[in-house]
Amino acid sequence: MQFDNLYKMKLFIFLFSLFLIQVPAVAQQEGPLTFDKTVHDFGDFGINDGPKTHTFTLTNNSDKAIVIQTVISSCGCTVPQWTKEPIPAAGKGTITVTYSNDQGPYPFDKMMSVYISGFPEPYILRIRGVVHEKKFTLEDTHPVVMGPLRLRKRELDLGQIRQGMVKTDSVQVINTGKLPVFLKFESQDKNLLVSTRPSRLNPGENGVIVYSIDTRRKEDWGNVLYTCQVVVNDRRDPLHVLTVKGSIKMNTSGMTRADKEVAPIPQMDKSAVEFPLTPAGSEIKTKFLLSNKGKSPLVIYKIDLSHDGIKVAMDRQIAPGATVPVDILIPSTATETPGEVIYTISLTTNAPSRPTVNLLVYGKIKP
Repeated sequence: MQFDNLYKMKLFIFLFSLFLIQVPAVAQQEGPLTFDKTVHDFGDFGINDGPKTHTFTLTNNSDKAIVIQTVISSCGCTVPQWTKEPIPAAGKGTITVTYSNDQGPYPFDKMMSVYISGFPEPYILRIRGVVHEKKFTLEDTHPVVMGPLRLRKRELDLGQIRQGMVKTDSVQVINTGKLPVFLKFESQDKNLLVSTRPSRLNPGENGVIVYSIDTRRKEDWGNVLYTCQVVVNDRRDPLHVLTVKGSIKMNTSGMTRADKEVAPIPQMDKSAVEFPLTPAGSEIKTKFLLSNKGKSPLVIYKIDLSHDGIKVAMDRQIAPGATVPVDILIPSTATETPGEVIYTISLTTNAPSRPTVNLLVYGKIKP
């Protein structure tokens, strides 16, 4: 069965997006510096409001003086200035970033790479915001309501996170009520850390909810979704919940060249299977073959599925040189809706060359 060009184009875009997902995110380093924050959100403002400026403050935690060698911006619209003289042990320095606000109305997220003497990898700082051509209401820019609070969104995504690392971001929160608000956060997920700055918001005051996934606290793999109860003035409303998701992958930063030479190498006989025109409510069965072309065992840490009920039968550890079947069963409950559909099976592995292997089963369900 052949699909029209539009469907093939959509499939190509989907496959390409999966390829992009596998590109490692910028690593978060540990080193001699700490920053008061690494991300600053300017919020919403108009294109006629002029340039926006923020100053990041850093502390030298090492036992010797350091020098900020250079700060490289990802865009000419963002100009950094920084402390030029050596920063002594326990001393502080600053990096002031000015966004020119002359690029037109659009959301922006700009990155600065901070290079420090004696430290080979840069620290990463970010500024972001949303520029509007005309004035928008608070209801437009912060549509999520939690009692007296308004937020931009309640579903938060940290993207890729390397095992053994911490990744942090923030979302703006505004107290629209007439009384002060005290915020706390409660979660059963050990890897999720959430706090607010400041913890008390006066009427009309802006703050930020800072959220982190710390993979050092509990080993987890693949796609994760953590939840957090927002406690407003000691009140717990079941609807006042934040979700934080991420994708935890293998950390290859400590691997030597010798380690990589003997690492497992996953290889599929194919990456996608097109099933024939299938009646709604029918089961779909198919198979892939997974080989380990490396010199050490291939381990499948986690299997993530795009649809509920998909069953995957396979060995979770594959010896060097071995090939194992990957049997896929898509249940009738996942084929009830007619139309074009793509089912995705994502394998999180211990292979530095392919920490994620994506398998696709696609086709058309008929009424």
